[in-house]
Amino acid sequence: MKNLLAYVLMLCGTVAVFFDGILPSCVILALTILGYIGMPFFARALVDGFFLTKSTYKYFLRVALTAFLSQAAILYVYLVWDRSPEPERFNIVFTWLIAFTFLVGLELLVSLPRDRVASMNLLEPNQTSHSTRYGVVISSTEANNLPKGMKVPNWPRTTLHGIAIMLFAICMVLITFLPLTMSMMSVMCTIMFYFLHRWKIDSRVLVATTFYSAFAACYTYLYFRMTGVVTWEGISLLGFLLCLLLPSKKRKMPKWFYRLFYLFYPVAILLCALIASLVS
Repeated sequence: MKNLLAYVLMLCGTVAVFFDGILPSCVILALTILGYIGMPFFARALVDGFFLTKSTYKYFLRVALTAFLSQAAILYVYLVWDRSPEPERFNIVFTWLIAFTFLVGLELLVSLPRDRVASMNLLEPNQTSHSTRYGVVISSTEANNLPKGMKVPNWPRTTLHGIAIMLFAICMVLITFLPLTMSMMSVMCTIMFYFLHRWKIDSRVLVATTFYSAFAACYTYLYFRMTGVVTWEGISLLGFLLCLLLPSKKRKMPKWFYRLFYLFYPVAILLCALIASLVS
């Protein structure tokens, strides 16, 4: 149900982009708000897929393919029908790629096994004397808590932690300098769902909701102070709450059905642009 609702809300946002000037402004505003509300559903789906996929690498490639196909569709409709309002801006799926990279970095920081540790245990004394001998035990392998599809080299933890910090730095540079779509809110929402999955405390939902609410309020205020424009990205908080409240019942579906969802966004872009060009 959540996946279907996510794509319906994404379609609303796509219609708002390509039918601006065709539909009444109040309808465009409503569709835009619905599109923002749909963002947390994709953040939740990204986190769920990150932990459930059999291959993190292949999952990343599928999301990357969707991002490039969607961008190609945007450039195509701009060149052919002149319907793309911001062809220079990267689509939302590129933002999900950055959020995905954040997840990899977080896993390298919090889920790696500890380095080998030597421990000394006093041996059991015999019947005639007290024991003064110790047994030294060195843990050879320790189970990690990484997702089942994520494979990492057998390097020292300090090296992998350095890679994680480098990934964070790259992501922040991309968010700062690239014309991305909903970059800060999408990445923060993904991180919140990640910690909801990882945290094992009773108040994790309250903590995550409070933090995301504060972040959305601060982001909206700072965006207005810097640009003088009111952004509706903070309304994604409603979608965040819906993701927490709606039941998570999953039906068994064939793999090809889920693969079709990767084509949904580029196909929706083409269809919306085509229909908009015909009715305008």
